[in-house]
Amino acid sequence: MRLLLPTLLLLIIFGSARAAQAATAVTLTPAQGHPGTVVTVKGTSFGAGEAVDVYVDAVDTVLLVSSSTGSISGSVTIPASASPGTHYITAIGRHSGDAAQKAFDVGTPWTQLGYSAAHLATNPWETVLSPSTVSAIGPEWVNSGGVYGTSGAGIAVNFDDLYVSTETGIAALSSSTGSVLWSFPTAGLVYGTPTLSGGVVYVGSSVTDTVYALNAATGAQKWSTVLGGEIYSSVAIANGIVYVGCMDHSVYALNASTGATVWKYTTGGSIDATPTVVNGVVYIGSEDDSVYALNAGTGAQIWSFATDGPVESTAAVDNGVVYVGSDDHYLYAIATTGPLAGQFLWFFSAGAPVVDAPAVSNGTVYVGSGRYLYAVDAHAGTQKWYLFAGPDAVGADARPASVANGVVYFTSTNGTFWALNAANGGILATANTGTTYLGSPSISDGVVYVSALGGNIYAFSLPPNLNGTRALPGGPPLPASLHPDLRLRVSP
Repeated sequence: MRLLLPTLLLLIIFGSARAAQAATAVTLTPAQGHPGTVVTVKGTSFGAGEAVDVYVDAVDTVLLVSSSTGSISGSVTIPASASPGTHYITAIGRHSGDAAQKAFDVGTPWTQLGYSAAHLATNPWETVLSPSTVSAIGPEWVNSGGVYGTSGAGIAVNFDDLYVSTETGIAALSSSTGSVLWSFPTAGLVYGTPTLSGGVVYVGSSVTDTVYALNAATGAQKWSTVLGGEIYSSVAIANGIVYVGCMDHSVYALNASTGATVWKYTTGGSIDATPTVVNGVVYIGSEDDSVYALNAGTGAQIWSFATDGPVESTAAVDNGVVYVGSDDHYLYAIATTGPLAGQFLWFFSAGAPVVDAPAVSNGTVYVGSGRYLYAVDAHAGTQKWYLFAGPDAVGADARPASVANGVVYFTSTNGTFWALNAANGGILATANTGTTYLGSPSISDGVVYVSALGGNIYAFSLPPNLNGTRALPGGPPLPASLHPDLRLRVSP
């Protein structure tokens, strides 16, 4: 027995030390994102030099080897097919069986006018709504208490929260119920779509001539900057700079952290279009009948393009081409670089002023003009199809379109919401809201959000049995139920 005592003591000491070790843990960066997001996975307290399987939900995705201290570091990609909702990333040591798990929230946020600073108005990650399912779409909720929509404004959507322009300022709403989370007064109606970036909401006011930066979670003001005139433009953000058009004929670049002016470029006319920012260049239309390309860092003019009418349309930029409308009734395609930079590639006659922003998806430009929505070939400028929004006592002018997963969504000024087949213009669904003016649709997580002038905020979705709500995959998988893929090789 005396010979066994030292061994027994060692076992007790080793077991106590093992129990005293920190529990196995993993961290995810980021902790939420769209399908296709690359997630960095770091872990601690695995066995030294141990093979560790990393699962996305129940699928063994990556094989890592821990360090001499039991740490792991690697990355996994969220599948493009991942549905909106909570998914789980689990790391399991093959020898020790130690396991750790973290939730990852999958969503398809629409965080600004036109989805991104390129303003293509297309959500590339939407999978719930499609031409085969959208015919069943209907109101999920309608907010009509205390917060009212703004003419022409879109809605910023970020997972659980919506940010809307109102008759008196800006408000945050619950995306699932439409209930008001907070509101911030700006002394009058806000025309632009709120822009969300880095936990901050940016918006300009036409009444106070001021750009505001607000804490997205609380609505608390971080900074405000007074410009030289009314602001009808939405804000675009790139590389820590806020870009906004102003009716004092200028486009401003502001420091996103402080609101300080970085540069200002003055044109010959008022600017109510929203700046578009792509590859270090700002594209902006002016009511001096021109489109400008400016260096995003300095504001220096790169080129300008003259039309025969005021340019109120926000530009969309895709594959080296600027698509922008003019009050001269034309949609223009303008080269951004090369020997043809600043020159038109084609123009399309719409028969009425092209005031709103075009949407661009899969080689097609969708643009509203008068009572028509047109689908135009992005390469040739030829018409693919059109939809007549219909005569009405209060008018039925087509508003800006948005696109996702083969469906075009748009509204008309007689209060009608439309969902069309993007390929042929076939009507898949319509709804009449009873209002006279609706903003541009925002599509996120299988829901289409629309605001109305002086009226309601609408959320259109599929019924629950068609997976139109934010369905969860069924809770976290038990580590014991996960089985390693022995074909995996160690990730470098």
